Amino acid sequence: MAPFRWPLPLNDVMLATEVATRKPTCATDWNVIAGILSTVFSTNERKVLTGRACRERLDRILDKYLEDDKRALNPLF
Repeated sequence: MAPFRWPLPLNDVMLATEVATRKPTCATDWNVIAGILSTVFSTNERKVLTGRACRERLDRILDKYLEDDKRALNPLF
């Protein structure tokens, strides 16, 4: 089975929504989110997400947002 690649922006939005709703604090919480998203993202073939993959994806999204925000606030002088 191939790893899940987060192909659509909708997948990121669903991840962020689940995280905002559940506010995970431990690995078990992240695994619950991964289980929910695995069933939602499985259409023709079964997708298996891990809690770690979800946490790392959200961290990358937040890092990218902060980087873009910092660049936007930087004066062009």
